[in-house]
Amino acid sequence: SVFKEFSTEPVAAASIGQVYKATLMDGTKVAVKVQRPGVLKQIAVDLHVAREFAPTYKKILKANTDFVGLVDEWGGGFI
Repeated sequence: SVFKEFSTEPVAAASIGQVYKATLMDGTKVAVKVQRPGVLKQIAVDLHVAREFAPTYKKILKANTDFVGLVDEWGGGFI
């Protein structure tokens, strides 16, 4: 095992998971970020919907913004 101790309750929320306190076998205290199950699949679906709607949103707002590019750039952070 990697951990000597691992908290059962999260100590903080993270962007796509939760953070737990743990202690390594050598006694080093660490924070462990645990990803929520299925979160990346849900994000992929959300990004797909946002990307499909982006041209319509741009047209409705009469915006001079590349919404598709923004969604692509944001989504690239999850790859």
